[in-house]
Amino acid sequence: MFTSIAEPEHRRQLRDSAADFLRRRCDAKAVRAAIETVDGFSRERWKAMADLGWTALLLPEKAGGLGLGFGDVAALHHEVGKAAAPEPLAVVSLLVAQAVARGCEGALREPVLNRLASGDVIATLAWQAAPGALGSDRVGPHAVRSGSSWRLAGRALFAPFAARADGLVVAARVASGVALFWLDGAPPVLEDRRLADGSTQASLSFDGVHLGTDALIAGPESGADILDGVLDTARLAASAELLGLAERAFAMTMEHLKTRRQFGAPIGSFQALQHRAVDHYIRIELARSALERAARVMDCGAAAAERGAEVSAAKARCGDTARDVARDCIQMHGAIGYTAECDLSLYVNRILVLSTWLGAARAHRDRWAALRLRSGEAA
Repeated sequence: MFTSIAEPEHRRQLRDSAADFLRRRCDAKAVRAAIETVDGFSRERWKAMADLGWTALLLPEKAGGLGLGFGDVAALHHEVGKAAAPEPLAVVSLLVAQAVARGCEGALREPVLNRLASGDVIATLAWQAAPGALGSDRVGPHAVRSGSSWRLAGRALFAPFAARADGLVVAARVASGVALFWLDGAPPVLEDRRLADGSTQASLSFDGVHLGTDALIAGPESGADILDGVLDTARLAASAELLGLAERAFAMTMEHLKTRRQFGAPIGSFQALQHRAVDHYIRIELARSALERAARVMDCGAAAAERGAEVSAAKARCGDTARDVARDCIQMHGAIGYTAECDLSLYVNRILVLSTWLGAARAHRDRWAALRLRSGEAA
């Protein structure tokens, strides 16, 4: 139904493999069963994803990864979005594993990356000081050096899957910038909330937490850049998932328009609904273009401001498109579209969560404008 873009052979194989796995292991019934569990996802399916290498897509080969690129990340998460899979793939493989891979050079690096890549550990990232925070300038926790250890304090909000995690990367403000730390074991959860799609977020308190110097992943000379980089990588994945969610919700609705009859004819024959469908088809194609541009810019090693601007453009475009498509798909389904029993609800709820995760569309439009201005001044 949608545009098929020529891709490298390895990426096409990755898509085909992911689509086949998700078709067999992650249908609507399986998704419903997973999100109703305490974890909000399937541990068994998570381990199978790790066995396929999905958790090590961006990791370098010398660290046991596949050494692929951002275009491949977007392709994989596009397929994940089509299935509305609830597993914390972007959180573990992009936020956490990439923070460790980019920052850690000591003895901690290899064992942590191996555990993350194998799927043996569910880990998350804690950093956010307040709603609407987008980057390293709004880090919540703080840390001070105390002899041979670090003493942490403060809170972090909206840490995904934190109450189910076995480890944690903490971004903390220090005297000269932002540092990243690895906390092994269960995070210090203050409050846990379940979201519309069955996933969870937690507020964490680090008051009284002490970490050894060997827990340092990145010091203040690189911590802020690494944090901003992994956040943008996860935003690229979220944008790809939003595109996949919108595509699948739209396709489900087109099938409904062909089979639902009113006044003796399929409702898809009504011109008003045809016009709405065409509008959303065009918006989905525009969102795809924004996503592909962001992936290309990230793969070509552009400056941080340019990468951030293109990722924000993709996140804003894909988020707005997915929400608008979801709203109209509910309306075109009629009353059944509002029910939890309708499979469309799995996609709508996932869109509601992902469209605001790591920044809503309006915030990313503002960020895009600020970063484009900064790039122009630098030029």
